[in-house]
Amino acid sequence: MFEDYNHTELYQACLGAGILVQPSESKESLSAYLSGEKEPQDIKETDNEVHKWRHGLMQFVLEHWSQISTQITCPAKSGNPRSCFGCIDTRVIHCVIDNSENENLIESYMLRRENRP
Repeated sequence: MFEDYNHTELYQACLGAGILVQPSESKESLSAYLSGEKEPQDIKETDNEVHKWRHGLMQFVLEHWSQISTQITCPAKSGNPRSCFGCIDTRVIHCVIDNSENENLIESYMLRRENRP
């Protein structure tokens, strides 16, 4: 069913379908999750480094909305706290790099991984 998809397309399709997966999952596993043949491992958004940056970017945007809302040209313009989840991982990293002068501030808004034994 998903034979023609490359790894990135499968990964993004999973994210688009609300299936939390790690980028390191195999193509076969991603395809199986999408087709319902296999259940993904239970992971949290805080287990995925790029998801942490997505949260950090959007929290930064929302916190500074009055200063930057007129300059935003991406889906974050909607003000939806999950806007960055519609972007591919490389786009998220590109946004962080484009805003390197605010990287430490953006990082302070990132979700933190829970302490686990």
